[in-house]
Amino acid sequence: MMSRLSCLSAIVLLSALQPAAAQPYPARPVKAVVPFPAGGAIDVAARLVLEGVAASLGQPIVVENKPGASGNIGTQQVARAPADGYTLLLGAAVNTAVSPVMYTKLDYSVDKDLTPLAQFGNAANLIYVHPSFPARTLAGVLEELKRHPGKYAYASPGSGTTVHLTMELLRARENLAVQHVPFKGSPAAISAVAGDQLKLGIDAAGPTLPFVQGERVVPVAVTASKRLAVLPDVPTFAEAGVNVALPSSYLGFYLPAGVPTGIAERLAAEVEKALARPEVAGKLRQLGVEPEFLGPQAFAARVKQERAMWAEAVKLSGATID
Repeated sequence: MMSRLSCLSAIVLLSALQPAAAQPYPARPVKAVVPFPAGGAIDVAARLVLEGVAASLGQPIVVENKPGASGNIGTQQVARAPADGYTLLLGAAVNTAVSPVMYTKLDYSVDKDLTPLAQFGNAANLIYVHPSFPARTLAGVLEELKRHPGKYAYASPGSGTTVHLTMELLRARENLAVQHVPFKGSPAAISAVAGDQLKLGIDAAGPTLPFVQGERVVPVAVTASKRLAVLPDVPTFAEAGVNVALPSSYLGFYLPAGVPTGIAERLAAEVEKALARPEVAGKLRQLGVEPEFLGPQAFAARVKQERAMWAEAVKLSGATID
């Protein structure tokens, strides 16, 4: 029979353990891994949303930038993290849809090791030209490229980026003979067109915006379903009369696979709340990111639907990596 002292000891031990077991989420700071360089439009957009999420959670969210290998280094880190809700990943099309079809060898599986949490926006791409280019409309640009096959080259922020792959889809669907010139990042690519080294470029709307405002490049069309608030005079492809559907890159958050449903639902709800704040949505639009919330199931469905399109773009570009 258990002694009175043993019983008392057991009661004390259980009493000490109960508060820890019942401790609500989150009980400590949350880490968000951004697998892209600090200070870029995507990084700033993610931080804006995460600040709103942290305010509602009641715990700070520490952002850790882990750039490299098209976002694969940071993505792998989250794929191997504990499934406890204390590690988030910024997931864009490049690291969650393109990488699985571009890289022949990955040490993790986006589908098995990660799960979509919530989309918070769409980052549209912008086709732009040097002011001396003989056309200022999308139809005119395409006509000029077809009239002079091989004469022009276009600038992108890098081979294998969603920007590059988007242009490759357009090139294939419109049968364009135009050469790709990759640069190391958006500033170098846009500066090359602004400096008249090349006549044509495509890039995310955010980094292109200062060059447009400075009248150093001319915006032609955006790859979005509607016009961007920061570029209200720039038409979409549909408005420009070009029947080629090109994607915007989704921006959202992922979790390691296996995070409890209750925690995932809480986090997704907080992302939605953050986007509902006018100051957050307004600042996202100023970055060229159109706010749009999708919950876990809808976000996962979009990722799955667009995977085949990105696979086609990778095949067209020939940009596979061992």
